[in-house]
Amino acid sequence: MKIKKLIFFCIIILVILVFGSAVPSCGAATNNTGKDIKTYANNFTLYDLNKNKVSLSDFQDKIVVLNFWASWCPPCVREAPYFEEVYNSYKEKGVQFLGISNDNEASLKKFIKDKKIKYPTLLDGSIDTIMSKWGIKALPTTFIIGHNGEILFHNVGQMTKEQLISEIEKSLNS
Repeated sequence: MKIKKLIFFCIIILVILVFGSAVPSCGAATNNTGKDIKTYANNFTLYDLNKNKVSLSDFQDKIVVLNFWASWCPPCVREAPYFEEVYNSYKEKGVQFLGISNDNEASLKKFIKDKKIKYPTLLDGSIDTIMSKWGIKALPTTFIIGHNGEILFHNVGQMTKEQLISEIEKSLNS
């Protein structure tokens, strides 16, 4: 009986460690009442696959869908076609998608070419290591960031097309 309790306790601790710290350490601000806590995304700069420097702040006038993923991650592979399709629907509506992956460059380029992904994919570790700074513990992890840098949505795990569209619509209307 003691072993079952110990195993259960260890599983609970593991879940807390994995998911409890998944929200990025991006800074926070409160209003004067101290009741309304908002989390903001720190700026970062990474190279894309064409060796161009890309910063989050380059898109401050847009809603940003920031997706941390890898080509070896089955849920990431399953959601990739939805992300590309939704990107194509929203790119003219003030929404910018950015992918961040720590794959090796050759694997990443092949995956993007094969899946016909058009939105920018950035190489984590090319200038800085963003996944660790954002507390990414599981892939895929998706954030939606508003015009002012506020994190409006955060999801750990695969998203459905419908969920992605719903969250983008909420962000556009906020």
